[in-house]
Amino acid sequence: MVVWIHAGRGIRYQEHKTRKYGQKPDRYWCLKYKLDGRDTTEAVGWWSRGASKAKCQEIMAVLRLNWRTGKGPRTWRELKAVQEIHTSEIAAIQEASENAEITLAEFWEKEYRPRLQMTARPSALYKGDAYLRTWLASLAERPLAEITTADLEKALIKPMLVKGKSPGYIEAILGFISALWNVAEELGIVSGQNPKTKVKRPRMDDKRDRSLSKTEALELLETLQKRSLVTHDLALLSLFSGLRTGEGLALTWADIDFVNGIIYIKDPKNRFNRHVFMTAELRSMLNRRYQGQPKTAKVLTGPQGGEAYCSMSAHFRETVKELGFNKGITDRRQKVVFHTLRHTFASWLVKAGQPLFTVSRLMGHKNIKYTERYAHLDPETQKKATLGLEGSLADFVK
Repeated sequence: MVVWIHAGRGIRYQEHKTRKYGQKPDRYWCLKYKLDGRDTTEAVGWWSRGASKAKCQEIMAVLRLNWRTGKGPRTWRELKAVQEIHTSEIAAIQEASENAEITLAEFWEKEYRPRLQMTARPSALYKGDAYLRTWLASLAERPLAEITTADLEKALIKPMLVKGKSPGYIEAILGFISALWNVAEELGIVSGQNPKTKVKRPRMDDKRDRSLSKTEALELLETLQKRSLVTHDLALLSLFSGLRTGEGLALTWADIDFVNGIIYIKDPKNRFNRHVFMTAELRSMLNRRYQGQPKTAKVLTGPQGGEAYCSMSAHFRETVKELGFNKGITDRRQKVVFHTLRHTFASWLVKAGQPLFTVSRLMGHKNIKYTERYAHLDPETQKKATLGLEGSLADFVK
């Protein structure tokens, strides 16, 4: 038989037969009152889980006030539901307040960088860190939710243009900001229009025109070989296959088919997988590197099993400076950078008379319009094509 102990007006409890709370038996608290002429009993809970006589008294005081005034919850169940909503609203307000204070740098470190680490190449992480340290330094400690289009134009675009940075590089950093914003929006940290959307972008022809002569390419490779073998091999890959830097660094031995002389490029920048073919130079380099490594191992690793992307970039810049390739050149489109090697690969092919469609496929261009920029390098083929019509109407034209 359940024994209820009266503890006050409308309040009672029963004691647990075995379980203790401190030195005393645990107590199960309930409310009992008459509402609309009917007896009503509602459980408040165990003493060990927060229920108590004092809590029951507070509840009854609120309910009696509501009965007298005819306003508000009339039962403990209704009152509890209102309190839960109120608690939830407070928590939401606190969360919104905390989200509003998350800075660009904090979001990169705590949310976006860890996500990127699971899917992206190391070079993407390096670039993100570099953007925050350099061009985005003035915005890094600003709350992400407060960054506006005007902020990007003033604190990012203008300084970069003053420093002579290319529209393509500016666009890369704007893309970085945009990606962060989109993820933050998914997480409910920011709302509204992405600040990148209406940024006024600089307009100019950003295409690089510089390619290397075969003498320059040989000089470059010979000097790189003395400074950094892995940078030399990456440069060789780009010169003889047109691989982008990230594509070369991502290669594993599973991508190398020695039997058929094929190098597979998987999940590249434009997401269109392709393959290129080994020249004798590439086969020799890959044979030198292959020492029975597992298929999952990276092809391009330094002496200690790896060489940072930033180190390779430094080796390349120092070599170009030593050779004087950029001496006296102010137009950035004419300067030799690592991408010049990929551009050189395409230029050599076109000058050798290869069709633009073939070059486009080897370069991994998703649209041949990107390859048409090389058309001017092949005047002889165009001339021969035109002169091939010569005399075809000789019998009809007098």
